[in-house]
Amino acid sequence: MDFVRYRPRRFGRLIGGGIAIGLVMSGVADPQGLRVPDTRLPRLPDGRPNLTAPAPKMPDGKPDLSGIWRSASDKYLANLAADGVAVPFQPWAAALFKERQGIEGKDRPSGRCLPRGVPATMLARDYPWKIVQAPGVILTLYDESLHYRQILTDGRALPVDPAPTWFGYSIGKWDGDTLVVDTMGFNDETWLDDGGHPHTDALHVTERFRRRNVGTMDIDITIDDPKAYTKPWTATVRFELLPDTELTEHVCAVHTNP
Repeated sequence: MDFVRYRPRRFGRLIGGGIAIGLVMSGVADPQGLRVPDTRLPRLPDGRPNLTAPAPKMPDGKPDLSGIWRSASDKYLANLAADGVAVPFQPWAAALFKERQGIEGKDRPSGRCLPRGVPATMLARDYPWKIVQAPGVILTLYDESLHYRQILTDGRALPVDPAPTWFGYSIGKWDGDTLVVDTMGFNDETWLDDGGHPHTDALHVTERFRRRNVGTMDIDITIDDPKAYTKPWTATVRFELLPDTELTEHVCAVHTNP
């Protein structure tokens, strides 16, 4: 079985990102996508986007998180705890993480064209993601294989027993200028990162989104999974805006060998 990643060129021609027999072979993504000037961005005298300007606001006064973002470093995709976070493993989870490290993550779900899930999808620097903010809902659109996520901000509570999914069920609320997102209802098929931090269907992820200025956003990601970890643990990841950019289609296709 072959796994092929496709991304259209700027003028629409499809190219094969790479082929691997029985393994993933991820093509090199174009992180810039389509170049489209964004008239909403503040500009410097030379016309470049002013990425250090204050964070934009929505009509209700809350920060506007909209834009196309990518992780400022690839290290978090390899290891969510890369900044020295002490991960409080349950014994079985520690053993599984060590096993995955030994094979360098070759069995990760994304290697079989399956979703990376939360938070790993956001951490892939080569695959930017887009926030679309509207009253009552925030959408995140992922460049990697056309996935999406809804963060419902209409005041509802988390469901008692949501059907397990790849990206879970997310609700959000504002704590001052910080968007706090609670997500649960995951299946146990994804990894927290490509390095192999595991989780179970008991996973509860809390994210705190803070847009510091036009070009920078920090997200605190708290992992709470009592089946896999003895207590919650948190990693903080910085993201950078890709200005004057639009996402391009990217598809991971599965082909059966003849």
